[in-house]
Amino acid sequence: DLEIQASVNVARWRQHLERNLVRYIEDAATAGMQPGTYTVAVRFLVERDGSISRVSALNDPGFGLAQGAAQVVESGPKWNPGEQIGRKVRSYQTQPITFVIMES
Repeated sequence: DLEIQASVNVARWRQHLERNLVRYIEDAATAGMQPGTYTVAVRFLVERDGSISRVSALNDPGFGLAQGAAQVVESGPKWNPGEQIGRKVRSYQTQPITFVIMES
């Protein structure tokens, strides 16, 4: 009973996250968030066609970071769906997203 986990092109995925999260980091810093490192865990479903649905942030450090992380994950590149016994299956993934807020 062969099972293949859902996967994504890591370089493209990381590039998408980094490019699109910048404005949320800047907004949080401008709004007065304390400097530091904050991680938001984002859970989502990879559908049989590789699209992403049911995105939700599992925690929220505030200042719009949870919503930002969820929106960026939702707009990300398609994944390769997981497989079980040669059939494509839906599967949940959790992506930790780390924000570093600098002194403004």
